[in-house]
Amino acid sequence: MIIGLTGKRGTGKDTVAEHLSEKHGFHMLDFTRDVLKPILEEQGKEVTRDNLIDLAMDGRKNAHNGIWAEKLCDLIKREGEGKYTISGIRFVEEVEVFRKFMGEGFVLVSVICDDNIRYERCRERGTKGEGAMSFDEFMEREERPTEQAILKTMEMSNFAVDNSGSQEELFLEVDKIVAKLLKEN
Repeated sequence: MIIGLTGKRGTGKDTVAEHLSEKHGFHMLDFTRDVLKPILEEQGKEVTRDNLIDLAMDGRKNAHNGIWAEKLCDLIKREGEGKYTISGIRFVEEVEVFRKFMGEGFVLVSVICDDNIRYERCRERGTKGEGAMSFDEFMEREERPTEQAILKTMEMSNFAVDNSGSQEELFLEVDKIVAKLLKEN
């Protein structure tokens, strides 16, 4: 089983992935950590949001939008069967790759959250060069192709969880989804 997580930045996708790992035994995979970051490091480039986007877009331009999903599927093939969660699914073609690879064993969950809360989270964590940006800059970045694609991908979700409240409320929603999925399988 693979639970894919999609949503705008700062919604809490990684928090959901960590919960799935810690409470339900899912192995966490991530496009940035497991595919893109190692390539940037190999190239001697800094791991910033802009460099990650440039690398991801170059790969998609030179191959197709599902190329990085295929790399994660290759990782799963090498690691073997089990439960996986993949944070940061952005493109419709990535969903198609995972659904082709796993069939009904792939479930897409959208993580949603209020824009102001997302902005504060991104500033607080300060990763990928986002620590000093203004709210206007934050919202401008939402217009980038990689960010816009997420909206279409979210429409393909099997479930949605709202992370505008407490972490406990989020985890309760996630636990209900897992219970439903495990009951069905």
